Amino acid sequence: MQVVGGRKSFWIYPLLLSFQHFWGRLSASTSPPSLPAPKLDIHLRTEESVVLVCRAFHRGVLFMLYRYRDMVDSREVQSGAEEVQFTVRVQGGDSGRLELFCCLYKDQAGRYSAFSPYLQLESQTDFLPLPTLVLQQQTDVWRLLCRGSSAYPGGLFSLHLADQELPVAVQRANLIHHQVTFPVPVQDTPLALYQCQYSVLLGNKWSNSERSLPLAVSRGLSPSSSSGVDWPLVLGSFSAVVLFLCSLALVVVVAHRKVKAAAEEKKKREEAQFWTQVHSKDHVVDLTLRRRSLTSQEWASADRTTEGSSRSPLWNSMSTFTSPIHQIH
Repeated sequence: MQVVGGRKSFWIYPLLLSFQHFWGRLSASTSPPSLPAPKLDIHLRTEESVVLVCRAFHRGVLFMLYRYRDMVDSREVQSGAEEVQFTVRVQGGDSGRLELFCCLYKDQAGRYSAFSPYLQLESQTDFLPLPTLVLQQQTDVWRLLCRGSSAYPGGLFSLHLADQELPVAVQRANLIHHQVTFPVPVQDTPLALYQCQYSVLLGNKWSNSERSLPLAVSRGLSPSSSSGVDWPLVLGSFSAVVLFLCSLALVVVVAHRKVKAAAEEKKKREEAQFWTQVHSKDHVVDLTLRRRSLTSQEWASADRTTEGSSRSPLWNSMSTFTSPIHQIH
């Protein structure tokens, strides 16, 4: 049974426990075998309301919250869930007034669980916000960081195992700080659930916060384990290799284009030089006639040759025929 607040009415506990036991037996006798009872905890508390969380050991499709014997709220989850949150108003006025809540759930087969143990709330205005517990790495050591409200610095912080009342470590924050770090305790089990809470002296009275949400920590936690993979280093190396290959490919492409352009330019220059040489050559033929004096015998021979040629068949240079043309007198 969880108690919140200062003043308590102890006389009502036996009566309520007897009533709850009787009610559980009555529901068990009139319904199929019930599921294990859930647990009702405080998730967050503000000045005007309290957020309660009903945690089940099986997936439920319907969760119900009761104040005393009256159902005050219900949550239906189509896909099933292992926990559901309820928000209830905190009534002001008498700071000694008690509020008792419990919850139950139903699974997909229609089976109902037993009622959770009663959670006692007491109206107050000196509440403390819920702390947070996270696992963080400092240099090469893992530590548990418990952070309270910045409005309440210099508090007294305690670290608890989730199923134990006594703390495993206690530290006081500096006057200007609202958080402390705890070394990860040596664990006997492979997995442990830790919670933290803090206390602040308000006036002449100590006010305690609720415990933080459970944090699961595995045994042998070590960031420098040789069997682990340093993914940031692997990804960084891979990125460097890819960048180098891309740069190399770009250089090769640019160099290839420059070589190709130079070869084409050289070819054009050689062709232009060739045609320049061809057009600059001189093809003039020397047809100079030389004067020659002929003798009397050469003139006589020339006359006979002329006479003979006059009797020869005529040849038409425009004709394509090879047969001679005869002149008829």
